[in-house]
Amino acid sequence: MAIRFSSAGSEQIMTSLAAYFLALFGNFLLSLGFSLQKKYVSWLSAKRRGVRIKRGEIIGWLSGFTLMNLQPIFNYLALGKLAPNIVAAIGGSNIVFTIILSYFLLGERIPAGKIPWIALMAGSLALAGFVGQESSKQFQVEAFWTAFFIPTGFAMFVLLANRKMTPAQVGIFLGSAAGALGGFMVLALEALRMTRGSDFMSWIFSPYLYVYIFCGISSFSIKQVAFERGKMAAVAPSFYGLLVLYPSIATYFVSSVPLHPQQILAFLGISVSIILISL
Repeated sequence: MAIRFSSAGSEQIMTSLAAYFLALFGNFLLSLGFSLQKKYVSWLSAKRRGVRIKRGEIIGWLSGFTLMNLQPIFNYLALGKLAPNIVAAIGGSNIVFTIILSYFLLGERIPAGKIPWIALMAGSLALAGFVGQESSKQFQVEAFWTAFFIPTGFAMFVLLANRKMTPAQVGIFLGSAAGALGGFMVLALEALRMTRGSDFMSWIFSPYLYVYIFCGISSFSIKQVAFERGKMAAVAPSFYGLLVLYPSIATYFVSSVPLHPQQILAFLGISVSIILISL
């Protein structure tokens, strides 16, 4: 069943290019938030270590927490002009922003071997933005729920069966499940935008809000299990790869967007660079 909606208000004004940079900026803020929390996280254990809690560290950590939680707002605004697969693909920029910010804020070096893959990521993101298609006015309800239950069912199966798997297999499968569910949050946000628009109070009565919350909590929790029982070298590439790839593919069915070969090339470039940067 296809549901058609028309964009309104500020969504009509924004251009696709502006929406692209808006989503990119949102991901930069997310990475900056991660980096600030990492830089000032020591205050959480200050009492246990017997040292004085510094107000500056609390402010820095809380600033990071705030920035991390601003990112969905930018995604929501970008979805007014861009298809969910483009917004999801832009999320791959997080790994590059985090590496660069870690260099400046945390003093961590950038391995020379990762520079070509960072360049590939930048080029692929530029290509995705260059051919970035505008958001669809269709929403396929059955396709949405199918796309939601596929990673959910897969995650449940792997969680039940992971005791019999090798650490590498656990890392790959649980990392993939966590990444797919995390990436699906973009489609849940798109579903809210398409069905409820900017009437945020009505979101409370929409099942898509709870899909969004479920995917966020599940992705985080499954990733922790993957860290504990899986091989880290397998978790990171699987997680970040599916974070981009799964919603990018699902969008073609959920939002009925046309297939562009250049986009497929861009998505593959983003996914490959994520995997090789993560290794």
